[in-house]
Amino acid sequence: MTALHSAACGGHEAIVGQLLSHSPGLIDLKTAYGKTALHIAALQGRITVVTELLAFSPRSSDVRADGDRTVLHLAAEYGRDEIVARLLAHHPALIDAVIPSDNMTTLHSAACEGHKSTAAQLLDHSPGLIDLKTTHDQTALHIAASRGHAKVVAELLARRPSSLAWEDCDGRTPLFCAASAGHQEVMELFPLTTDQVFRLAIDLCFFNCSFSPLFSLPLSLSLFFLPSFSSFLF
Repeated sequence: MTALHSAACGGHEAIVGQLLSHSPGLIDLKTAYGKTALHIAALQGRITVVTELLAFSPRSSDVRADGDRTVLHLAAEYGRDEIVARLLAHHPALIDAVIPSDNMTTLHSAACEGHKSTAAQLLDHSPGLIDLKTTHDQTALHIAASRGHAKVVAELLARRPSSLAWEDCDGRTPLFCAASAGHQEVMELFPLTTDQVFRLAIDLCFFNCSFSPLFSLPLSLSLFFLPSFSSFLF
């Protein structure tokens, strides 16, 4: 970690400028975890430092951090809305970047950590992100549902109601992901018929039998005691 990393982390714009004027090459150096000063400033939400670093070296936004994440992935992951807006204004093509190992988009990053406003901003900029899938065929909705991020799920469903039926590579829908993880608040966002409730219970039973037969039946039957689901039955 260089002095520039430290100054960027603390948001010390004047010191950042001074260090770069003395040693311009600092902007390209990475920490042991593969992050440049721009990456550090972005995830810490230091907008003035991000602006200065981009002005000093416009190409710095192309440098990837650890895990092959772009600076926009990091800003989205940490819910730094102001930084996301600044990066998109500087380099709009960043919105199309994915992490090569798993095809994670910036929307996946925001959804994974439950940042609703960040997800909305990214979708306003590029609506097609909602359709993109990881290497396991999971959309941002699958990710948000499995993590229990109800506000993000509501935002994504409002923009693309049909995404409720999308399946990943194992045939799991976003509803299944939420149910198997026990996220009741998310499950109540999905409109379901009585037949769909029964089908979900059966699917959960079969899915969880591969892990623990004693666990699967109680989990499946518990669906019928959720207020929103039991209303179909009684």
